[in-house]
Amino acid sequence: MHPAVALCVIPVAVYFSAFRGEFHYDDLSSLFGNPHLDQWRTFLSHLDHMVRPVLYATFLLDRSLYGTSPVGYHLLNLLLHVSTGLLIYCILSKAMTDERSSVPFWTSLLFLIHPIATETVTYISGRASGLMACLYLLALVLYIKASATSDTEQLRRFYLWGAVASFVLSIGSKESAVTLPVMLLLWDVLIRRLHGPALRASIFSRHSPFWIVILVGAAWAWSHTRYTALAQFSFDIRPFLVHLLSQIHAVAYAVLLLFSPWNQNFDHDLPVFHSLAEGPPPLDIVLLAGMVITALATWRRVPLIAFGIAWFFIQLLPTSVIPRNDLLSERNLYLPAIGLLLAIVALSWHLLQWFRTILWRPVFVRIGSSVLSTALIVVLGLFTYQRNLLYQDPLLLWSDSVKKSPNKARPHNNLGYAYSLHGDWDHAIDEFRAAARLDPDFILAQQNLRDAYLRHVGDQ
Repeated sequence: MHPAVALCVIPVAVYFSAFRGEFHYDDLSSLFGNPHLDQWRTFLSHLDHMVRPVLYATFLLDRSLYGTSPVGYHLLNLLLHVSTGLLIYCILSKAMTDERSSVPFWTSLLFLIHPIATETVTYISGRASGLMACLYLLALVLYIKASATSDTEQLRRFYLWGAVASFVLSIGSKESAVTLPVMLLLWDVLIRRLHGPALRASIFSRHSPFWIVILVGAAWAWSHTRYTALAQFSFDIRPFLVHLLSQIHAVAYAVLLLFSPWNQNFDHDLPVFHSLAEGPPPLDIVLLAGMVITALATWRRVPLIAFGIAWFFIQLLPTSVIPRNDLLSERNLYLPAIGLLLAIVALSWHLLQWFRTILWRPVFVRIGSSVLSTALIVVLGLFTYQRNLLYQDPLLLWSDSVKKSPNKARPHNNLGYAYSLHGDWDHAIDEFRAAARLDPDFILAQQNLRDAYLRHVGDQ
């Protein structure tokens, strides 16, 4: 089977259960409670002050085509996911000097079937991360094409401006796409091995349009009342030092989450560290420092490992530096996970090549690696399939979250709401009461508890 065909067929088979998923959490308010999505005329009239207009344009298209049926919404999310995997394969194929290498295929396949992507693919409102990632990688592919010396100057210019346009659209899908210019620099330094005059020429001739987009976008956001309000809200959530200390643990936890998908949770409950004396735990610092040391040690001999680790950290910067209510959301790991998976696959491939040179029966290495790879694909596929089943009913999804975040109020409140949809008022009241007890300032939980109690009494 051709690699591109496999990268289309396998994830579709793994995510087939996602088509039975319902609308969850922010879906109803974002899709059907948003007056801007009532019709195209209304959408266009508010375009000048809308946040993430490209994302909401896709939601408006979905509403026009599918109405309140979630199947069509899931279809576009899955198409974006498969397209992202194919773009990864295209990018890494350009980075490999050894045509025998299977690094592009395995990195793409692991990304496509890893359950860490389920919140982006199966949760409809998670599309912001998936749409941004697809356009972001398309911009990188076009930039690589613009750097090809075999093409004419006119064609290279066409590719470059296509890359800039894709970059603008990716920012219009989710603001964390602003990291692209930094990744272009890393691509030229680590993969293309540019330095000196060649690197400076590339920066001035091909990188500068992307930085201009950043500057113009920053100026526009500064004048945008919604963005300034969101920025003020974000930096009022917690002190900046407290946030950074807490994010060290969150990033280390995110690394481990890729190796322990059974800990995935729609609503993680991670600790907040208020001082250097409290933490974060030394093992978190050791893990992250080890990754940085690995990147520095491999950037000359195995640049793909260094590039992958750098990709992981750089893609996490926007959501790590700017405070948010949630220290970790799995949909924010969608684009960063590509880098970590690339580093793991590249390291594994080089270790296999080394084993083949020292063992007297290299065929055993080939057979063993094939067995382990197949087993890994099956296991990850099963985890993804099982994770998608939770999205078929809010009761399943929030029961899982309450089990894994028992001391967080929001999962209890949302589980209570899920019970109320099933008419189970006794369990709904219990969950609303638990949410109000865990967070006495949670006004919504108190209102839900009152309404559920009145509804339960009225039904008796």
